Amino acid sequence: MRNILIILLSYVSFLYGCAHNESLQEKFNTLKDIDYSEFNGMSVINRKGIYFVVYHGSTYKMKRNFLTKKISLIEIVFNKDREMSLMKKDSDYIEHALKSFDRIKVLALSVDEKGNVSLSLPWHSGCTYYFLRLSPSNTLEDIKKQYYKVYKDNWYMYKECSER
Repeated sequence: MRNILIILLSYVSFLYGCAHNESLQEKFNTLKDIDYSEFNGMSVINRKGIYFVVYHGSTYKMKRNFLTKKISLIEIVFNKDREMSLMKKDSDYIEHALKSFDRIKVLALSVDEKGNVSLSLPWHSGCTYYFLRLSPSNTLEDIKKQYYKVYKDNWYMYKECSER
């Protein structure tokens, strides 16, 4: 039994060592051409399988079933109108958006009402990269993000690294 365990652990570590580590540029290339319009007016943050979603000015904490990907829990974190609850069609819309969010594989995503896209992407180097795509009607000064630097075309980037 012990020999089987050693063989399995060796095999897993071999596969892990041979895994392709995607470069930041490769990841950006997958993100830059995505249509983010389904997220208009929405922000999504994933914290260890718990989603914090800002939708129509309210913030929700959501959990999804691991197998079915259906929303299994909705808690209102902040709601400007305490009497208003999330309608079924809105819940279905958010559920669909969360599935799309998971395919994108970022930590956070936000699209404002003007179409500016903001992405947060933790990376292997202990850094978090923040990408921002501005709509044609905005500048970095308009949204008070002058510390971002041009990355490519209408995409900007800001990098924050943890101290080791």
